[in-house]
Amino acid sequence: MKPNHYTEIPATFEVQLEQLKDYDSKKHISARGIMFYHPYDIEVPSILKISLKMISMTGSVDFLVKTLKSEKIGNEPLFEIHCNFYDTNAEKEDEVLSFISSY
Repeated sequence: MKPNHYTEIPATFEVQLEQLKDYDSKKHISARGIMFYHPYDIEVPSILKISLKMISMTGSVDFLVKTLKSEKIGNEPLFEIHCNFYDTNAEKEDEVLSFISSY
């Protein structure tokens, strides 16, 4: 996977995470994914349900990802998280990426 397959989630979005402990780990993982900054380290690999919301708007988009990388950012209190879409079809991936790029 090349780094340019990751779309960065801007700071204007609220990212809510829910770790799914008993989710089937043998599902399809996409070559496309997202990258965001988070104040806590996230277990790699893990399956997350992400609810993505524009801070100034109502409504959200929900999708599943598999975390592939969680890296501390220097002396900052943040982690850079890389996730690939998981158990999702191409239409849903396009919907999420369009939602992110529209703001």
